[in-house]
Amino acid sequence: MRPISQSFRCLDAVARRGSVRKAAETLHLTAAAVHQQVLNFEEQVGTPLFDRLPRGMKLTAAGEIVLASVRRAQRDFEQALAQVEALRTLKRGHVSLGVPHASAEVLVPRVMQAMLSEYPGISFDVRTGNGEALLRAVAGGEVDIAFCLQRMAPPGVEQIRAWPQQLGAVFAPEHPLAQHTGKLRLRDCLAHPLVLPAPDMELRGMVDRIASRERQLLNPAVQTTSVAMVRTLAADAGLLGLLVQENVFQDVAAGRLRWLPLADAEAQSATGLYQRVGQRAAVATGVFVQFLDHAFIEWVQIG
Repeated sequence: MRPISQSFRCLDAVARRGSVRKAAETLHLTAAAVHQQVLNFEEQVGTPLFDRLPRGMKLTAAGEIVLASVRRAQRDFEQALAQVEALRTLKRGHVSLGVPHASAEVLVPRVMQAMLSEYPGISFDVRTGNGEALLRAVAGGEVDIAFCLQRMAPPGVEQIRAWPQQLGAVFAPEHPLAQHTGKLRLRDCLAHPLVLPAPDMELRGMVDRIASRERQLLNPAVQTTSVAMVRTLAADAGLLGLLVQENVFQDVAAGRLRWLPLADAEAQSATGLYQRVGQRAAVATGVFVQFLDHAFIEWVQIG
């Protein structure tokens, strides 16, 4: 075990052995050196950490608190060193994840491509589905992690990350709404031909909740389970779609589409990342989550 500091090493040894002399023998140091390290530690804390007794040394109440805290820090330090070493030597690994159909089209392939460029020995097992099915797969151990629009996690599953998601209008750069100034609301979109996610899709649920709240009637020209079709018809057929940033960031960056956030109250949501309760992620999975973090922060936030 590599100690955080020499002072901690000496403090821990004295607490375990009950005397400076015995601690010095364990550490192969002089008793004077060990004693000085304990004094240095006590000076930093500002209070005695040991009661000096005729038959040895015993931790004070303050010493118990400090030693427990430093031992936790030591364990965290060891875990960090192990993770850094595993990352440095990461040549093989496997990531098992569940993602929504729309995320499997653009976002996840981009994340995988970025990760494979640095860690070509990593393999992936990707399952697609709706949020409810993905969380069932996590609970059943069929995938290690899954992300989807935020929801109440089922028993045995916990949320470990969340990224904001904003519903917005997506349209071609020459669309009339491209000149819109000020806040955009759903009612502003209804005067234009719409292409919307199908009624059984979670994205459509966000749209329907806004329409219900605003007492607006939806009459889309096209309804589809394909997010790619929404993007294509918005870009090439002059229709107006309603999607979250994650669905369109690449087309927006390329200038193929415009995206404006809706100001309606129900237009804000989040994507959650889920795993089984108490699960310790493999190194490759942890690295994937870091890349996914980067994707949401650097690529997706376009509004």
